[in-house]
Amino acid sequence: MNIDITLTNNPIAVFDSGVGSLSIIKELKKEIPHEDLLYFADRLHFPYGNKSHQQLYEIILASIKFLENYKPKVIVLASMTPSVQILQKVRTRVNTPIIGVMPPLRGTARLSKKKHIGIMATEGTVSSQELAALIRKEIAQDVRVTKFDASPIIELIENGIYIVNERKTFDTISHVLMGKLEKEDIDVIILCSTHLSLVRNYLGSLFPLVKFIDPSNIVAKDVKKFLRHNRMFRRSGIGRLQVIASGGKDQFEQTIRLMGIREPIKRVNP
Repeated sequence: MNIDITLTNNPIAVFDSGVGSLSIIKELKKEIPHEDLLYFADRLHFPYGNKSHQQLYEIILASIKFLENYKPKVIVLASMTPSVQILQKVRTRVNTPIIGVMPPLRGTARLSKKKHIGIMATEGTVSSQELAALIRKEIAQDVRVTKFDASPIIELIENGIYIVNERKTFDTISHVLMGKLEKEDIDVIILCSTHLSLVRNYLGSLFPLVKFIDPSNIVAKDVKKFLRHNRMFRRSGIGRLQVIASGGKDQFEQTIRLMGIREPIKRVNP
């Protein structure tokens, strides 16, 4: 990894296969409004959540190599599934600094008065050995952890249903969480998918006694801290957003328009 302060005015690249990374784009715009952002939607490989380790490694490495053509000063891997499973390995193969999305396990465990936390994530993250290892490393043995496969909620978000159909959104979230939350004394849940940040209001409305931890803001603060530490922080500028996407046209464009993204989408072939 090389830090090049001559890249100060270059963009920050953010990528994922789905619309979840827009939650990080939103937080970055709040934290560092003068920075230009390059958003790459890797639709060709959607979704990341059901890929094998080797598939993820090859896809993420190829995507980063492609994004390096744009000379970004830092790249944000805005998906927790590959961040947890293969990011460390990928970092050894690229020159650009990479910031991933990791579950804030230790801090979350300290917030739980009932010593019982939940983790909502894709099927791939929930079942991964890497997440299990992180839990063993970061969380004390007297804290219980319950995992929730939030894939149905993530699919609903990806299709933009959460914007246009409140009832279905509430029903889907209830189906995923209600049974276990009724039986268990969970008081804190980590949103281990960037998609889930987009339905945080729904979650809070359904489960007002549960504290939901959103890593998106943590990532944005990490990026800001990195830029300042390496003297690459922009104090002026418009803060442009450029959107590029791989693959053919699909639901993605309609969904991001519903989410308020008006920038043109350039189709690319990494």
